[in-house]
Amino acid sequence: MSIKFLTQSYPTEKSLFLIPKFVLRIVGFYPEQEKSTIRRNAWTMFNLIMLIYGSYAEFMYGVHYLSIDAVRALDALCPVASSIMSVVKLSFLWWHRVELERLIRRVSVLTAEQDSRLKNNYKRRYFTIATRFSAALLCLGTCTSTLYTIRAALANYFSYVRGENVPYETPFKMIFPQTLLSKWIFPVTFTFSHWHGYITVAGFTGTDGLFLCFCMYFGTLLKALQIDLKDLLKDMDCGQHEGLSERDIEECMKKTVMRHNEIIDLIGDFSAVMSSITLTQFVLSSVIIGTSVVDMLLFSDYGILLYFVHALAVTTELFLYGIGGTTVIECSSQLATAVYDSNWYSHNVEVKKMVLFMILRTQRSLVIKVPFFAPSLPALTSILRFTGSLIALVKSVV
Repeated sequence: MSIKFLTQSYPTEKSLFLIPKFVLRIVGFYPEQEKSTIRRNAWTMFNLIMLIYGSYAEFMYGVHYLSIDAVRALDALCPVASSIMSVVKLSFLWWHRVELERLIRRVSVLTAEQDSRLKNNYKRRYFTIATRFSAALLCLGTCTSTLYTIRAALANYFSYVRGENVPYETPFKMIFPQTLLSKWIFPVTFTFSHWHGYITVAGFTGTDGLFLCFCMYFGTLLKALQIDLKDLLKDMDCGQHEGLSERDIEECMKKTVMRHNEIIDLIGDFSAVMSSITLTQFVLSSVIIGTSVVDMLLFSDYGILLYFVHALAVTTELFLYGIGGTTVIECSSQLATAVYDSNWYSHNVEVKKMVLFMILRTQRSLVIKVPFFAPSLPALTSILRFTGSLIALVKSVV
C-alpha cells in the first residue's frame, strides 16, 4: 500500500475496511467465508494457538518473578495484558465471523448506494478518518513489538561480544523448556516469540480498526439520511419539489424510515457482537497503561522509549473506541435536529406522522451498547483518570 491510502483522494470503495482487512488477512482472521480453505483455517488455528501459548508463557514468567524481582515481573506482565486482550478479540472475531461478514457486506452495500456530491464528501471524510487512525494504531503497535525484539537482540549480542554468558533473551519475557533455549534451537524460539508479538499487534489493530470503521460508516449512513430528509421535506409552497407529488414524497418517506430502521438494527447487531470485546478493552487498558508508565519510571534509556510507545499504542486503542462511539452518538442526535428543522409541517398528514415518529425515535441517541457504559470520548477521559490513580497506587507499592 502506498501513502495515497491516507489521503481523501483515495477511492472510497478501496478504503472500505482497508487496514483491518489487511492485518487480519495476514493472520487469517478476517471474516470471509468464501475464501475459507483447509490451509487458511490451519494457518488461523496455528496463529491462535501460538498466541495463546505465548500469553501463557509470558504470564507464568511474570507470576514466577513477582516475589523474586518485581521490576522483572512487571516487564513481563505489561505486554502479556495486550497479548491476552488479543486472544479475546481474535477468539470473538472467529466465533462471530458469519455475523461479522454479513454486517460487512450490508454496510458496504449501503455506503455504496450513497452517491451524491454532498454524500461523497462525508464518505471521503469519515472513511479517511477511519483509515488514518487505524494506520496510526498499526504503526504504533508494530513499533512497540519491534522495539521489544531489538532490545532482546541487543542484550544477546552485547553479551556475546563481551565474552559473557549469553542470556538467551527472547523479545518477550517467557518461560520456555530449557531445551528450547539451547544454542542451536534458540533462533527458532526467538522467532516464535517475535512472531507472537506481531500476532498480538494484528489482533488488536484489526479488531479495534474494525470497530472504528463500522462506527465511521454508520456515521456516514446517518449523515446521508440527514441529507435525504432535508431534500425530501422541503417546503411544498415554495415550488422546490418539481415533479414530486405528496404521494411520491410519502412513498419516499416510507423508504427513508425503513432505511433508518435498518441502520438501527445494524448498530444493534454490531453492538451485540462487539460488547464483550469493548468491555475487555476498557477494563484491561487501564492496567496496561498504568503498568507501562510505572515501567517507564523504573527503567532508563531504551526502556523509557519502549514503554512510552507501548503506552501510546494502548491509549490510541482507547481513542479509537472513544471517537468511534462518539461519532455514532453525535450523528444520530443530529438527525433529530435535522428532521425537526425541516419544513415537515407543510406536508400531508401521513408524512407528518412519519416525521413525528422519526423524531421520537431519534430523541434517544444511538450508542454502541456495552455493559455499564457506552464507548465515547467522555468514557475515555474517565478511564484515563482511573489510570492516573492506579499509577499512583502501584508506584507507592513498588
